Order: sequence, then C-alpha cells, then structure tokens
Amino acid sequence: MRYTHNIKSLRKRKHTLKISLIFTFFLVIFIFVVGFTMLDAKQFFLGFLASFMRVSVAYVIALLLSITISLLVTSTPYVEEISLPLLDALQSFPAFSLLPLLIVWFGKTDIVIIIILVIEMVWPLLFTILSGQKQIRQDLIDASHAFGATKLKYVLYVLFPLLFPAIITGSIVAWGEAWETIIAAEIIVALPGVGTYLSENGTSTNSHILAIGIFLLLLILFILNKYIWLPLLTMSTKYQQE
Repeated sequence: MRYTHNIKSLRKRKHTLKISLIFTFFLVIFIFVVGFTMLDAKQFFLGFLASFMRVSVAYVIALLLSITISLLVTSTPYVEEISLPLLDALQSFPAFSLLPLLIVWFGKTDIVIIIILVIEMVWPLLFTILSGQKQIRQDLIDASHAFGATKLKYVLYVLFPLLFPAIITGSIVAWGEAWETIIAAEIIVALPGVGTYLSENGTSTNSHILAIGIFLLLLILFILNKYIWLPLLTMSTKYQQE
C-alpha cells in the first residue's frame, strides 16, 4: 500500500511539473512576443539584464557580509550584547541618504547602485541568519565538538546546513527589496537599466508602454522566483531541525 501511494504521489508530481513547465513556456513566449511587438525590446531586455547583474552582485556581497557579521556578533555573549542594539539601530538608516555622497566619491557608476543595494539587502539577510543561529539546538553544537570538529568544519558542516533555511528565507526578502530599490536607484543615478527604461516611458503619452513594461517585469520576476527561490525554499526544509 505504501509503495502504491509513493507511485501515485510521484505521478502526481510529474503531472504537476509538466503543467508548470507548459505554463512557463507559454509565459516566456508571451513575454518575448509582447516585448518585441509593443516595447523597445533591445532596450527593455538589455536593461533588465543590466539590472539583474547589479542585483546579483549586490546579493553575493550582502550574503557574504551578513554571514561574516553574524559569526562575529555571536562569537561571544559580550560582543552580541553590545552589537545587536547597534545593528538594530543601523538597519533603520535610510540608504538613499548616502546617494549624494556616493555619487561624489564614485561618480554615476554601477558601484553607487551596488552599494545602495547591498545596504538594503544586508539587513533582512543578517537578522534572519542571526535568528536562525538562536534556534540551533545546543545538543547539536555539543555533539559536533564532542566528535572533534574544528571551527572550520563546524562552520562548513554543522552551522551552514542548519542556517540554510534562514539564509534562503532572508534571501527571498532581500531579493524582493532589491528590485524595489534598484528601480529608484537607476533613475536617480541615470544608468541604463530597467528602472531607467520605465522612467523614460513614464509620460502621459507612453503610459501604456510603462504599464506593459511593469507587467513584463513582474512576469519575469515571477518566473525567477518560481524556478530559483521556491525550489531552494523547498530544499531548505530538509535541513530544518526536528
């Protein structure tokens, strides 16, 4: 009976996957057809690619920074007691207030946008990781030390797998905030990107192009979430502590 149930469950998953892939295929076709017939396809898709690269670079930096800070903050109870209130206060600091200073230092370059994105993305990642560290069972930590795990092995084989659900959860929140931020950042810094493209078409005569551009952007982000972040979120449940 259990074997039969597993077969039925597997068939149901395959059927659902086929429907999902077919739906996504037609969705991608729709995006390209609308993009090439109703928009300046080259400017829109290249702009999205430029924005996507900026968000991706900022995400990697923010993730590495978050993990490093979380390890330092939780290194000792004294450091944690001092650092947490300070970090909590810093997360409310408006990142866009640094834009004039960053433009003076770096000019209107990608560096400015990436720094703004890192500031926006680091906080949800950092506090989610810190929360995940608080939930790690002490007996797992004691067991790793009892089996002679070095600090490096403890971080790589115990801490990171246990923090994987928190990292993915924080990443999804950070990714969403990054796409909200980059639209405004690209408009202010005036660099080619999807935000600049939407801004240039935000006039009364091109309002339909603006609406279509926003709609296509949402569809693209929906596909990215469905085939990148949701599978990672599902995978992360395997590392949850019982």
